[in-house]
Amino acid sequence: MQTPEKKSFNPKILLWIVVAIVAFIVISSCYTIIGPSERGVKVTLGEVEDQVYQPGIVWTIPFITTVKTFVLQPRTYEVSFDVGANGAITKDMQTVGATVSVRYFYDESRILEIVKKYANDAVIESAMRDNIKASLKETTGRYSIYELVEQQNKITQEVSSAILTRMQDYPIAISQTTITNWDWSDDFDRQIKETANRTQQVRQAEQEANIAAAQAQKKVKEAEANKQAAELDAEAEVARAKGQADAVKIKADAEMYAAAQLAKAKDMKVQEWKHEEEMKRLEKWDGRNVPNYIPLTAGGTMVDLNK
Repeated sequence: MQTPEKKSFNPKILLWIVVAIVAFIVISSCYTIIGPSERGVKVTLGEVEDQVYQPGIVWTIPFITTVKTFVLQPRTYEVSFDVGANGAITKDMQTVGATVSVRYFYDESRILEIVKKYANDAVIESAMRDNIKASLKETTGRYSIYELVEQQNKITQEVSSAILTRMQDYPIAISQTTITNWDWSDDFDRQIKETANRTQQVRQAEQEANIAAAQAQKKVKEAEANKQAAELDAEAEVARAKGQADAVKIKADAEMYAAAQLAKAKDMKVQEWKHEEEMKRLEKWDGRNVPNYIPLTAGGTMVDLNK
């Protein structure tokens, strides 16, 4: 019985595998894909091309040309300070810590400057770190720790302005600066609590005083209102009395006027009666003087006819 012969390994297969791997590496090195939110800069043997490549495929020469890409989306750089030796010192020599976050993005119009002047973005981030520290410490040194607690928003604005000034020569744009996690010593924490308690007591006393003042003011206003009401009632009573007096006077005047008119009418009636009597007498007169007295008897009294 014959033993089957073993097939020997064909070195051509290994050669083709190696060629395929090398070809894949070479082809992969011939291009770079720039993403939608990226920009690229081509560097050939250390020389930077004066062109910023937009999203897409950028062809390169393997091992000779490289493409540096930069993401244009906003990013956040954060620096933390502890309360120890790395902390910021206030005007009253208190050490404080905080976390400063800076949100920034690359200025697309200055992408070439990043490669030519700073080589890479690590240099910019290093500058960012140093300038954030300097800005926070410089600003904190202008305030006491009590002012720091009370005016955190104002201090954040000043730190942000200082960072913008320090970073204005770098090819980035800063959109936001925030300061969080303010920290200080335990002793000052106790002082804050004691101060807060005293402040609360003072505010409570002020509130009680304001309430008492408001109540007193209310009583004054009520008294003034009662006084005004009494004065108005008195004026109304006087007006009513005057109205009644005027009404009585008008009534009396009317009665007097009526009496005068009645007397006048009576006088006119008497005059009219006298006139009628006189007319009757004249009608009877014969042109002679008739004595006005008629003797009643021979020795008696004469009667006046004219009466």
